[in-house]
Amino acid sequence: MFEAIRRNTAPSMVVAQILQKLQDGDLKPGARLPAQRELAQMLGVGRSSIREAINALVVMGYLEAVQGRGTFICEKLPTVPPAGTNLDAALQAGTIFHLMEARELLECKSAELAAERAEPSQIQALRQALDDMENSGGKYDLFFKADMALHNCLAEATGNVVIAEMTKLVLKKVIDHHARLRTTLLSTQYLELSTHSARQIVDHVANGDGAQAAKWMRTHLNAIRQELNTIWS
Repeated sequence: MFEAIRRNTAPSMVVAQILQKLQDGDLKPGARLPAQRELAQMLGVGRSSIREAINALVVMGYLEAVQGRGTFICEKLPTVPPAGTNLDAALQAGTIFHLMEARELLECKSAELAAERAEPSQIQALRQALDDMENSGGKYDLFFKADMALHNCLAEATGNVVIAEMTKLVLKKVIDHHARLRTTLLSTQYLELSTHSARQIVDHVANGDGAQAAKWMRTHLNAIRQELNTIWS
């Protein structure tokens, strides 16, 4: 069904083959894509290349990843084929999903621990970062800076030096990706959901409810995943 890939640009070539199969009708909307391991064997590439390609196609709106079930062709596909620059942006955006997985593992626990250990001064710093997010006026640079400050404050509030350093490292990579993608336009829906979920996190940390703080952190991070779907368009 697929042709083996022998080039260094493996993720983009995987994307190209899947898009061609969609165009030819070999892959139908709603169909389940073969498992990543199987695709890697078919195409002769590593699973990391398959993951990058799938993430990019999710960003572009061609695939939908359903936890516990697999990856499916979207029922409603984009009407305009991706241009080269859009594909490059989607591939870059796709790599952020790997960071998002790391952030979910790290920052949900940070929110939980912060609820147990945060000092009054750290709660105040969290509320200041939240106020800065809400008062950013939708300006990307101001909002993003305040959001990063909030996440760093949470990590500091855990009282765990290792978690704080790991969070700084991950967030630096996030900043680098955003700078390359130039994601300067933020949708109103994202701004509202991100700010609302951040407020819930801070409130639950202040109230000492770690479980709810972790839950809302997951919602906060999921909002970023949803916003990535608009980057390529």
